[in-house]
Amino acid sequence: MVAGLEKRLFEGDSENGKIPKYSLNDLDKALFKVAGEIFAVSIAQGGPAPQFLQEWCYNYIVTRKLQTEGVHDMELSPLMTKIEGASDLSPYTHEILDCGYTGPIDTDHKTSILRAILLHSTTKRIPMLEQLREGLEVYNLMKVMERKPKECRSLFVVGHNDKVDSNYIMSHIAPELSSQGSTKQAKELKVLDYLQDYLNELEDFQQGETEQMQALNVPMVMQWMTGQAHKHLLVSDRNAFKITIIFDHNCLQHTPGHTVCYPLVSACTSTVTFPMAHLEDYESFRSNLHTAITHGASFDRL
Repeated sequence: MVAGLEKRLFEGDSENGKIPKYSLNDLDKALFKVAGEIFAVSIAQGGPAPQFLQEWCYNYIVTRKLQTEGVHDMELSPLMTKIEGASDLSPYTHEILDCGYTGPIDTDHKTSILRAILLHSTTKRIPMLEQLREGLEVYNLMKVMERKPKECRSLFVVGHNDKVDSNYIMSHIAPELSSQGSTKQAKELKVLDYLQDYLNELEDFQQGETEQMQALNVPMVMQWMTGQAHKHLLVSDRNAFKITIIFDHNCLQHTPGHTVCYPLVSACTSTVTFPMAHLEDYESFRSNLHTAITHGASFDRL
């Protein structure tokens, strides 16, 4: 939901951050208020958080004071770059006037022109930010943001990466291993190694790999296991989080005659059960797990 709202109502890139789209239709429909409400609910429920805003947007939402530092506008920033390097501003007269600048258009007034363009980019988005702020009042989140602006900054501003990686998953694995030194335990440790290798393979994916690997990434594996694809927002939740791994060595006994079965997942309890009889080597593990994640709504024996 948060990702969909990001795509629908905001513009920019993942490096510089995003700003609200200048859309009076969306403003009239109060969609930015709806977005704020959904962001607040998502944060209250543990995420994901809307960590894609440019810092000036966050600062305005919290303080209602407009800043022009760090503004990146997909449309106007290229114009500003051209003006900064130009010795003749006459080719840009029309664009400059459209931004509300009414002073002399020459190189001696570049600073004033550039500031006018920045103000044009930011001020026209104030209604969208105000509506977003109104939505964030759900659960009194806005009051918390005003009291703790630095602590809440990472929930909204781009650059605070909550993307799940292989280390995050493996560091929270809680395997239920067989007796120390047993043959079963040796097989179970191999499967854990296979899981680590599989996650690393997804992370190391480069263009030109097979289409099979293109369809997956590490956050998708996390979502399959636990129901969420992001890191936990609270440190206490991260410390308490674990993914229980159970090893089923008897699937052939309790279901005779089946040819293959797939891992069983309980996302509510973050528990994964691996069918050991079908995971003899890495290739079989890789194929089995990939099929389970990409094709299984429920994981039943065939």
